[in-house]
Amino acid sequence: MQIHEKDYSKYELMRRVGSLAQVGGVQLLSYEEGHSRGLRGIEFRTGSGFRFMVIPDRGFDVGFAEYQGVGLCWLPPKLLAGPWFYEGDLDGTTWLRVGLGGLFNTAGLVSIGTPEELDTAQFGFTQRMTAHYGTHDRIAVTPASHFTFGDEWVGDRCLLWAEGIVRQDIAYGENLSVRRRLESELGGNAFRMVDVVTNEGWFPTYHQRLYHFNAGFPMVNDGAEVLASVVEEPAAMHFSTEGPAASPKGPVWRSVTAPQPGFTHEGYVVPVRRDERGWVAVAIVNRELRPELGGLGVYLRYDSATLPVYIAWRMMREGLYALGMEPATNPFGNPKALADEGYAVLMQPGEQRRYELEYGILVGREAIEQFTLSLPS
Repeated sequence: MQIHEKDYSKYELMRRVGSLAQVGGVQLLSYEEGHSRGLRGIEFRTGSGFRFMVIPDRGFDVGFAEYQGVGLCWLPPKLLAGPWFYEGDLDGTTWLRVGLGGLFNTAGLVSIGTPEELDTAQFGFTQRMTAHYGTHDRIAVTPASHFTFGDEWVGDRCLLWAEGIVRQDIAYGENLSVRRRLESELGGNAFRMVDVVTNEGWFPTYHQRLYHFNAGFPMVNDGAEVLASVVEEPAAMHFSTEGPAASPKGPVWRSVTAPQPGFTHEGYVVPVRRDERGWVAVAIVNRELRPELGGLGVYLRYDSATLPVYIAWRMMREGLYALGMEPATNPFGNPKALADEGYAVLMQPGEQRRYELEYGILVGREAIEQFTLSLPS
């Protein structure tokens, strides 16, 4: 493994420290102020300068993240609020008040996107023949049922890991669970994540999933760009406030401007090329950040077998200034209509779905160039 730009075996590293915590590791912390008071966090420090916090009380998602002092994500003014601030979602927008923010937010488990009124007659409860599901549903603000974490040596590699189960259930309704395992390595600049969603109920249940990765300043700044290989340039989604997806300067969804007063939001369903394994890769790169290295970037790779849709969110407003990398099971829409279009949005009792992703840092000009050359054509 590489620590402070020098290679060490386990033996040589452990000769030099009293505790692994001198160079990295995993530990459980808690927040003590504001809307985050009482929120628990599993802090990962890889020893390369990559530090991030898994939040068991918020869907086991990753909240704060940085690389060598460079913030990687957008954070809301109140920072990350506890799930106990999740108000009754009568207007469908409570997720915007509590859910959005941090490195990524998981959307689902039943619905994603805009608020929907779903047919729930299959559950057989006459007082709940339909149900309202708000923006991106509620799994991102649901606490884990239980979780564990630790470090493990495999030869000269030290794995840092956390695992937990998050459940979404209601009497006379869905009974879904997600088991998440997240792993990184001492000396590394990335983490890998595997989610297994199970329909633990006894009825067919709608299931949709989206990973809302939120890149923010300083990674997102005037001149940054999105790297991806696409089948064709996308059209804007219905909530876009811009016109066509392309401009004389190139495709809008790939570009970053300075913050724009009055900007609303844009979304694009992007037909991204898959590699020979069926994986997709997308990156956000800022070549002017850490210029002595030739720039920094963040990348996302994922298995498109169960995440066949990629949604690009572009938000250039003052304050809410971010880009979203959002692999999903399907585009936004009513699940019955999506099922008719061929999307697998219905899970049978006992059925499982597996989702696998990798997030990491591109450090310097050579790493950015290697990523660009690795994109399928």
